Amino acid sequence: MYCRPIRLVKIGLLILCFSICLYEISIFFYKSKRTDIISGKTNSTEQFSLKPSKEYQEIFEKLSPFTVHLPKFFDEEAKNWFYNCTYYKINSKKCPEKNCEKNGVLFNDPKEHLDVYLAFVRNGLYTNEDCGYNYDNEAMRRVFENEKDIPTVYETAFIYTVPDGWAFQHFLDGIGPKLSHSFTFLNKYPDAKVVILRGSRFDRSVKEIWEMLGVPEFSRIIHHSGGSRIGARLLINPCRTPGIHPHLWHNARKMYWSISNISQTNDQSKRKNFIYIQRTSTNAANGARLILNDESFINLLKKHCETNSLNFIQYDHSKDSNHIKYRIELFYNARYIIGVHSGALSNMNFAQSGTTLIEIMPYRSGTSSLPMTCSMFNPLDIKACAGYILYTQSQLLNQTYWILPTVVNNDGNMNVNLSRVENLLQQV
Repeated sequence: MYCRPIRLVKIGLLILCFSICLYEISIFFYKSKRTDIISGKTNSTEQFSLKPSKEYQEIFEKLSPFTVHLPKFFDEEAKNWFYNCTYYKINSKKCPEKNCEKNGVLFNDPKEHLDVYLAFVRNGLYTNEDCGYNYDNEAMRRVFENEKDIPTVYETAFIYTVPDGWAFQHFLDGIGPKLSHSFTFLNKYPDAKVVILRGSRFDRSVKEIWEMLGVPEFSRIIHHSGGSRIGARLLINPCRTPGIHPHLWHNARKMYWSISNISQTNDQSKRKNFIYIQRTSTNAANGARLILNDESFINLLKKHCETNSLNFIQYDHSKDSNHIKYRIELFYNARYIIGVHSGALSNMNFAQSGTTLIEIMPYRSGTSSLPMTCSMFNPLDIKACAGYILYTQSQLLNQTYWILPTVVNNDGNMNVNLSRVENLLQQV
């Protein structure tokens, strides 16, 4: 009998493909008994209908890859500093065609950047996992069998246990992206509890944002201390949402504008605010990073504003007793924002796309390529550094970012080079 090897190979491949198809179909039907997944665009939350018979359901959205462009450089000193910093050393390999100046840095990791999840779990159980994109799939689906075994069981609860989410800065950069695609459900479940981590304080501005979202502290906020488990007959968990993506940050910003009743307009004539976010010894929670020649620096800024018909605003958050909605409106109308690296610069989240942000980046002369806010002190260490988070945020919001690296003294404070500032202002 004549044997044809090629035909046998083809038959084998067909059998293999058929077996794989059968396996995938069986897995699909198995999952369909327990899981209902809705994938789509941003309106998927509006179309979602929770099915009582399902133990686990989720809304899933696959976002598109995005790029973050390099900062604007007004002189070679600023450019050389950034090109030697850890952020550039880590991320320059991600630039398309190896051209960072032209194409920026590409972010396309599904888990860290693109895959958005919102989970609904019947008899869900939260056991103090970190609320971030690394949230384990098994932990997302965890349920309790007997309520008597769980210290606290709520009827409905949302999980927003982002580290330091009680603080203004980390509410915006941690909870904000997760709220951007889940906040509509806060109204759908008006009696649901909202679980956040307990902190050393609960910033008034954060409390006011929650209240504008329909979540008053006295009736809905649960300040969770950790350690104990939390159950809910319906647990709503957005924790696996990525921390950075333009889509999420733009939606979060629109949310802040909406709850503040800001009428969005394209009238650029109102955008005349030049806001200097002042850092002082009394308003700095972490100390240091103070501008020692602050008076001369302010006079230079005022002169620039007078010349260019801009409204100079010297902003000190510790003296701002107004409701957060007025601050949101203030920064909505900002054209320029300048300040030393600090949490107060996070107010850029309320500013429009196209707003110019100038960040004075403090660094120590001994670690000349690291922001002084980095946790490591060796410039040769290639590690992620939170010191670049404000730069990243401004790019996600499609704002124009300029960096002004400035060396600090032994106390962590600085004298700003006024000639460099003047040169920078002439270019923005």
